Amino acid sequence: MDTFFEQIVSIKKSGKTIALFLSVWVFAILLCLFLLLSGLVGPLTPILVVGIGYGAWWLTAKLNIEYEYIITNGTMDVDKIINKSSRQRISSFEISKVERIEKYNPNLLQNVKKENLVFACNQDDPNAYLIVASHEDAKVNYIVFSPNEKLQEAIKKSLPKFIANSAFK
Repeated sequence: MDTFFEQIVSIKKSGKTIALFLSVWVFAILLCLFLLLSGLVGPLTPILVVGIGYGAWWLTAKLNIEYEYIITNGTMDVDKIINKSSRQRISSFEISKVERIEKYNPNLLQNVKKENLVFACNQDDPNAYLIVASHEDAKVNYIVFSPNEKLQEAIKKSLPKFIANSAFK
Protein backbone atom coordinates (compact mmCIF):
# COMPACT_ATOMS: atom_id res chain seq x y z
CA MET A 1 0.00 0.00 0.00
CA ASP A 2 1.41 3.37 -1.01
CA THR A 3 1.73 6.13 1.56
CA PHE A 4 1.86 9.80 0.66
CA PHE A 5 2.05 12.86 2.89
CA GLU A 6 2.90 16.45 2.02
CA GLN A 7 3.18 19.83 3.70
CA ILE A 8 3.85 23.28 2.27
CA VAL A 9 5.61 25.91 4.39
CA SER A 10 5.55 29.54 3.23
CA ILE A 11 8.59 31.59 4.10
CA LYS A 12 7.81 34.90 5.80
CA LYS A 13 9.36 38.03 4.34
CA SER A 14 12.19 39.35 6.50
CA GLY A 15 13.16 43.00 6.71
CA LYS A 16 16.08 42.32 4.37
CA THR A 17 13.76 40.73 1.78
CA ILE A 18 11.28 43.62 1.96
CA ALA A 19 14.14 46.14 1.58
CA LEU A 20 15.44 44.27 -1.46
CA PHE A 21 11.94 44.15 -2.98
CA LEU A 22 11.44 47.90 -2.48
CA SER A 23 14.90 48.83 -3.75
CA VAL A 24 14.43 46.83 -6.97
CA TRP A 25 11.14 48.61 -7.69
CA VAL A 26 12.43 52.07 -6.73
CA PHE A 27 15.47 51.60 -8.99
CA ALA A 28 13.24 50.35 -11.85
CA ILE A 29 10.88 53.33 -11.51
CA LEU A 30 13.75 55.82 -11.37
CA LEU A 31 15.38 54.23 -14.42
CA CYS A 32 12.08 54.35 -16.34
CA LEU A 33 11.54 58.00 -15.38
CA PHE A 34 15.07 58.84 -16.50
CA LEU A 35 14.49 57.14 -19.87
CA LEU A 36 11.12 58.83 -20.38
CA LEU A 37 12.27 62.33 -19.40
CA SER A 38 15.70 62.31 -21.05
CA GLY A 39 14.62 61.16 -24.49
CA LEU A 40 18.07 59.63 -25.06
CA VAL A 41 16.84 56.41 -26.62
CA GLY A 42 13.96 57.88 -28.62
CA PRO A 43 11.57 55.36 -30.17
CA LEU A 44 13.03 52.45 -28.15
CA THR A 45 11.99 54.05 -24.85
CA PRO A 46 8.61 52.25 -24.52
CA ILE A 47 10.25 48.87 -25.22
CA LEU A 48 12.97 49.56 -22.62
CA VAL A 49 10.40 50.71 -20.04
CA VAL A 50 8.40 47.49 -20.52
CA GLY A 51 11.63 45.45 -20.32
CA ILE A 52 12.68 47.17 -17.09
CA GLY A 53 9.23 46.57 -15.59
CA TYR A 54 9.37 42.91 -16.57
CA GLY A 55 12.89 42.55 -15.16
CA ALA A 56 11.83 44.12 -11.84
CA TRP A 57 8.80 41.81 -11.64
CA TRP A 58 10.97 38.77 -12.49
CA LEU A 59 13.55 39.64 -9.80
CA THR A 60 10.97 40.29 -7.09
CA ALA A 61 9.01 37.13 -7.98
CA LYS A 62 12.12 35.13 -7.04
CA LEU A 63 11.68 36.38 -3.46
CA ASN A 64 8.36 34.49 -3.04
CA ILE A 65 9.59 31.15 -1.63
CA GLU A 66 7.85 28.10 -0.19
CA TYR A 67 9.16 24.70 0.82
CA GLU A 68 7.31 21.44 0.36
CA TYR A 69 8.00 18.29 2.37
CA ILE A 70 6.84 15.11 0.65
CA ILE A 71 6.91 11.61 2.11
CA THR A 72 6.27 8.74 -0.29
CA ASN A 73 6.75 5.14 0.81
CA GLY A 74 9.54 5.92 3.27
CA THR A 75 11.33 8.48 1.09
CA MET A 76 11.37 12.14 2.05
CA ASP A 77 11.79 14.86 -0.55
CA VAL A 78 12.29 18.55 0.23
CA ASP A 79 11.43 20.90 -2.65
CA LYS A 80 11.89 24.65 -2.97
CA ILE A 81 9.00 26.35 -4.78
CA ILE A 82 9.70 29.78 -6.23
CA ASN A 83 6.74 32.07 -6.95
CA LYS A 84 4.39 29.05 -7.01
CA SER A 85 5.60 28.30 -10.53
CA SER A 86 8.99 26.59 -10.48
CA ARG A 87 10.13 23.71 -8.30
CA GLN A 88 13.64 22.64 -7.38
CA ARG A 89 14.48 19.42 -5.52
CA ILE A 90 16.64 20.38 -2.55
CA SER A 91 17.08 16.99 -0.92
CA SER A 92 15.82 13.43 -1.16
CA PHE A 93 16.62 10.60 1.24
CA GLU A 94 15.32 7.39 2.74
CA ILE A 95 13.85 8.04 6.18
CA SER A 96 15.27 4.72 7.37
CA LYS A 97 18.77 6.23 6.82
CA VAL A 98 18.13 9.10 9.25
CA GLU A 99 20.84 9.29 11.90
CA ARG A 100 19.08 11.69 14.28
CA ILE A 101 16.17 14.08 14.71
CA GLU A 102 16.20 16.75 17.38
CA LYS A 103 14.83 20.17 18.22
CA TYR A 104 16.66 22.81 16.17
CA ASN A 105 19.40 24.69 18.01
CA PRO A 106 21.59 27.08 15.97
CA ASN A 107 24.63 26.12 18.06
CA LEU A 108 24.47 22.58 16.64
CA LEU A 109 25.30 23.84 13.15
CA GLN A 110 28.43 25.88 13.82
CA ASN A 111 30.79 23.31 12.27
CA VAL A 112 28.53 22.30 9.37
CA LYS A 113 29.51 23.22 5.81
CA LYS A 114 26.95 25.40 4.03
CA GLU A 115 26.65 23.02 1.09
CA ASN A 116 25.52 20.27 3.50
CA LEU A 117 22.85 22.42 5.19
CA VAL A 118 19.29 22.96 3.97
CA PHE A 119 17.18 25.47 5.88
CA ALA A 120 13.63 24.68 4.73
CA CYS A 121 11.50 26.72 7.14
CA ASN A 122 11.28 30.18 8.68
CA GLN A 123 14.41 31.23 10.57
CA ASP A 124 12.51 32.03 13.78
CA ASP A 125 10.16 29.03 13.77
CA PRO A 126 9.87 27.67 17.35
CA ASN A 127 8.75 24.25 16.02
CA ALA A 128 11.81 23.67 13.84
CA TYR A 129 13.68 20.38 13.95
CA LEU A 130 17.08 19.29 12.70
CA ILE A 131 17.23 16.03 10.79
CA VAL A 132 20.54 14.42 9.86
CA ALA A 133 20.24 11.98 6.98
CA SER A 134 22.76 10.02 4.91
CA HIS A 135 22.65 10.24 1.15
CA GLU A 136 23.43 7.48 -1.33
CA ASP A 137 26.70 9.25 -2.14
CA ALA A 138 27.73 9.09 1.57
CA LYS A 139 27.26 12.85 1.95
CA VAL A 140 25.49 13.83 5.16
CA ASN A 141 22.66 16.33 4.91
CA TYR A 142 21.53 18.57 7.73
CA ILE A 143 17.96 19.69 7.13
CA VAL A 144 16.17 22.21 9.32
CA PHE A 145 12.44 21.89 8.78
CA SER A 146 9.12 22.43 10.54
CA PRO A 147 6.82 19.42 10.12
CA ASN A 148 3.22 19.41 11.33
CA GLU A 149 1.92 16.56 13.53
CA LYS A 150 0.66 14.50 10.59
CA LEU A 151 4.06 14.61 8.91
CA GLN A 152 5.84 13.84 12.18
CA GLU A 153 3.78 10.67 12.58
CA ALA A 154 4.52 9.65 8.98
CA ILE A 155 8.25 10.13 9.58
CA LYS A 156 8.17 8.14 12.84
CA LYS A 157 6.65 5.14 11.05
CA SER A 158 9.71 4.81 8.78
CA LEU A 159 12.42 5.65 11.32
CA PRO A 160 14.55 3.01 13.02
CA LYS A 161 13.01 2.25 16.45
CA PHE A 162 15.90 3.64 18.52
CA ILE A 163 15.52 7.02 16.76
CA ALA A 164 11.69 6.99 16.56
CA ASN A 165 11.40 6.72 20.35
CA SER A 166 13.13 10.08 20.92
CA ALA A 167 12.11 11.88 17.70
CA PHE A 168 10.11 15.13 17.91
CA LYS A 169 10.29 15.41 21.70
